[in-house]
Amino acid sequence: MVRKAWRLVALCLLLACLLPAALAGAEERKDEWKQSGFDFKTVKLLVVKTEFGPDAAADELKRLVLTDKVKGQFSINERFAKAGLAFLYYPEMVKKVSAINNENMAELEKSDPAQFNQLMQDGVAFYAQGLLQVRFNVYNDTVRHIPAYMESYTTTERVCSRRTVTGPDGRQMTVDDWIDVPVTRIREVPAHDEITAHTAVEVTLLDAKTNQPVWKMVDSRDAVGKDKDGMVDRILKRAAERLEALKKD
Repeated sequence: MVRKAWRLVALCLLLACLLPAALAGAEERKDEWKQSGFDFKTVKLLVVKTEFGPDAAADELKRLVLTDKVKGQFSINERFAKAGLAFLYYPEMVKKVSAINNENMAELEKSDPAQFNQLMQDGVAFYAQGLLQVRFNVYNDTVRHIPAYMESYTTTERVCSRRTVTGPDGRQMTVDDWIDVPVTRIREVPAHDEITAHTAVEVTLLDAKTNQPVWKMVDSRDAVGKDKDGMVDRILKRAAERLEALKKD
C-alpha cells in the first residue's frame, strides 16, 4: 500500500511539472542539383574558393582553420587522381592572374572590384574548367537556458519474496527469493544551458566558360551537444564524395 501511494504521489508531481522539449537529436537538410546535359567528365582542373556568409560567426583564425579543412578535402589524393580531377586554390589563381596581367590584384580588388572579378573569371576560364565555391553560410552556436525540472526514470529495486516449499522429508519450510523489480522514481534535473551547433555549407560548381552553375549542394545541420568542426568535416567529406561521383556518372 505504501509503495502504491508513493507512486501515485510521484505521478501527480510529474503531471504538475512542465517538462522542456529538449531534443538531443540532430536535424539535417541535404539538397543537391545538377545541370542536365553538362558533361562532368570534361572537368579536369577546378579552382577552389572558400567564402563566408554574414551568419558564419568565425574570426580570422577560425576562417583559416575552415579554409584548411576545405583544402584537406579538395586536394590531390589517390581518390581524385583516379577520377582524373585536380585542384588549384583561389589565392594561387590570383597570383597567376596578377603575373599574366601585370596587375596588383590586391589593390585592384579594392579600387575596381568589377575589373578584378572579370580578370579572375578570365583566368579561371584559361587555366581550369570550373570554379568550385565552398561557402560557409552558417557557423555558430545558440544557447538555450533550461530551468530546473522534475523527471521520472525507471530503475530496479531488489525485493524479498517469501514462499513455502515442501522438502524431501515432507516438512514445510520458508524460502527467501530476492528478485529485481522495475520501479519508477522522480528526480530533479538541475538548471543548465543547452548548446546547439549550427552549420550550413553551400558548394557550387561554376562552368568556367559560362560562369553559370552546373552543380550545387547545400548541407545544413543543427545538433545539440555536437562540435561544429566535426559537423563541417562530415559535410565536406560528403561534398567531395558527391563531386567524385559526378565525374564517374
